[in-house]
Amino acid sequence: MRSRVIVQAMLENGFLDPEVHNSGDYINYTVQAAKDIEAALQDSKKPEEVGELVAAMFDAGFCNRTTSPDPRQWIDFAQAAVWELKGL
Repeated sequence: MRSRVIVQAMLENGFLDPEVHNSGDYINYTVQAAKDIEAALQDSKKPEEVGELVAAMFDAGFCNRTTSPDPRQWIDFAQAAVWELKGL
């Protein structure tokens, strides 16, 4: 699964908050993120490199819970980044 590195970076950087989201939310949002990002990576010439770049963006603070508290925003941002980078 090529989206794993991105989803992992999202989770490590606050994609979901254990004080706000229940275990069902964790499952649903994580699965949705994996599906959507995987679909975005499908046409990429170099999906591993794109995945690493997008993951690095999250590691560098691309999203945070203060400015982007909705997990759907994080998924949308990840997809948009993949779409912009996938021509590499």
